[in-house]
Amino acid sequence: MNDELLIHWPYLLGALAMLWFPRQWLRNGARLFKRRRRSESALEKLTGRGARDPDDKSVHLGKEFTTFRNYIDLFRGLAGGYGLSTFAFTATGPDAATTLLLIQGGVLLVAGFIQAVRFDGGRLSYFAPIFWFVGLSAGFPAHYTGLFSFILVLAINPAIPNPRLFLTAYGMILLGLGLVFGAPSMPNAMAAGLVLLVPLASLLSKRPVVIFSRKPRATAGVSG
Repeated sequence: MNDELLIHWPYLLGALAMLWFPRQWLRNGARLFKRRRRSESALEKLTGRGARDPDDKSVHLGKEFTTFRNYIDLFRGLAGGYGLSTFAFTATGPDAATTLLLIQGGVLLVAGFIQAVRFDGGRLSYFAPIFWFVGLSAGFPAHYTGLFSFILVLAINPAIPNPRLFLTAYGMILLGLGLVFGAPSMPNAMAAGLVLLVPLASLLSKRPVVIFSRKPRATAGVSG
């Protein structure tokens, strides 16, 4: 059998649009509701609702699960990952399969960079696109491993002090459950590796990983 790699461009372009769409662009639509958001914020301040310790850098699930943009991220990761792994290419033969994995890996690296890295005024910041990672890990390997891994991380989240360790725990559990559930090894390893790259880059660059709803401090250390 001859090695052949076919690219189905409509599906590939659709997957790229889902995976490469920058999260911060979603904020442009939110500006239409800027006045309503201000009044809600004032009400929260008066009632003390949402008050929290400023030194607490942990992932607050109540806030994350009530943020609409997170569900958009979940859908983007799921649809983009599934399209990239299932519909965008047809590979026949071992050489074509290897080339396919390299292309998919390159697409995911660019996607992870776009979603997790920001340059604000020349300053490098790392963000935790948690829901996007969950969607991607469930869609790209086309397996339930990503969802079960997320459930386990949510269960131990009270003991996780910051987003960096949250992503680290999720990536490690994703690798372990992939073996338990028999998930496709290379796609699952690529998804887990992409998750783990963010805390690794954060550690090496001595920058914290923060949640999208929070702005990184100019003097933030390596604990985030």
